[in-house]
Amino acid sequence: MRHIIFAVVLCCSTGSAVAQPDALSNEALLSKTRALYDAPFERNLVSFDCAVQFNWSQHFIDSLGAVPPGAGPTLQQLQGISHRVFVDDSHVVVSSQPEQPDLTGLEHAADLERIFKGMVPSGLGMWMPFSTNVILPTGSTRFSFEKIDPGYKLSMNGIGVAATLLLTNDLRITSFVSQLPQTIRATTEFTQGPNGFLLSSITTGPTTDPAARGDATFSYTYQTVKGFQLPSLVTMNLSPSEIWRYTLTDCKVTAGVAIQVGPPPSSPD
Repeated sequence: MRHIIFAVVLCCSTGSAVAQPDALSNEALLSKTRALYDAPFERNLVSFDCAVQFNWSQHFIDSLGAVPPGAGPTLQQLQGISHRVFVDDSHVVVSSQPEQPDLTGLEHAADLERIFKGMVPSGLGMWMPFSTNVILPTGSTRFSFEKIDPGYKLSMNGIGVAATLLLTNDLRITSFVSQLPQTIRATTEFTQGPNGFLLSSITTGPTTDPAARGDATFSYTYQTVKGFQLPSLVTMNLSPSEIWRYTLTDCKVTAGVAIQVGPPPSSPD
């Protein structure tokens, strides 16, 4: 079984405006765009952790059409392992609960458990740039919007960042191509959630050539936890014969409190 992990590509992109004679300046259009997306880590979400539900038998049925002969004892032991995942704005960590059992003597069990623990962060890793809005320019990266038919083209360049995004007229990202920090292309789909656009799927390829093969698709459905939209079902179609699907349940969130800090009051004369 192949272990495929696709890296998140547009990470920590950084934006200053370039003036242009449009109805909205680049800065204003970027602010409008950012406000349309549901990015929970920009809305005081500090972290969350959830139980991870995964069905090993269904995984092999989805991927291979049937459970491999003789795999029953191994899958039964693996199915008995409980997992939780911890997520903050820069980390995804999977752990066994209360601890991983001894898998010695079970064919391929340790390898399958290791692969599974890599797949959970891979699935959430594709969601992370949209949960933090770093898919859009921030900081000091140069960027500009160009009106095209239909929608907009957003170009950005900076230290370690070079990418072009295409957006619809309502400012949903439909695709992007990145040269830095990694060569990759992607198409995206969004749904309207209670707090803004939610990533429903992203299909990525390891080159900028749309005719190249090797695409992988990551799909998401959501649940509401303490007012935040968090992934509920994560599906990864890495190839026609490699499908991973897991559910996040019993989620607990840690949220911060926004504190407005103003200048100190002036002393009386």
